[in-house]
Amino acid sequence: MKLTKKKIQRIDNFLVGQKIKYLDMRSELIDHLASEFEEKSNYSLIEDYLITKVNFIKDFAKKRQKAIHWSYQKQLWVQFAKFFYKPKLILCLLILIASGYTLLQFLTFKVFGNICFFTLVILTLYPLYYQIKYSKAVKKVQSLQSLFTIASLPTLFLYAYSMLRDRLLDNHYVLIIYFSFSILLGVSAVIIIERDRKKVLEKYNQLVG
Repeated sequence: MKLTKKKIQRIDNFLVGQKIKYLDMRSELIDHLASEFEEKSNYSLIEDYLITKVNFIKDFAKKRQKAIHWSYQKQLWVQFAKFFYKPKLILCLLILIASGYTLLQFLTFKVFGNICFFTLVILTLYPLYYQIKYSKAVKKVQSLQSLFTIASLPTLFLYAYSMLRDRLLDNHYVLIIYFSFSILLGVSAVIIIERDRKKVLEKYNQLVG
């Protein structure tokens, strides 16, 4: 039995009633539920069938949300690791180190620390810019919302600096390692966002279209 558009809309309305608010999750669930109803269900009414799937729907939403979140966290660390074995990114890393070394020849560690701090601020504000720009899509698409949360880890280094500032300034090598690590994470987050946001937005446009 092939479902009509009207019945597919009923599935979507049912999912909204179950507080499945993200379009990409609803799209996956609609595809699964419609296919199962057409191929395996003995129910004549779509509503009767959907009531039996409430627990499945809730479990799917929780698992899918976690899977999307952790997939981006994994991508962040994979991208970070590439700075140490991808030739082009190794070159970028060497340029970053050389730039830091050059600055230290002319600046105090306090000024150097402030420059690194504001560089990290810019990197962490970058995802916020896109969150504001695509706020409508962010509210409707779980994968896009999770994409921007990868900036949360670099942000932790930003917050921690205010508490560790005096100690870091007293230990110059630790200061350099601290900012090198945090800035590379920030750059990695920006690379992933630039790489994936267009794909997610294209999928979003297909869904709302």
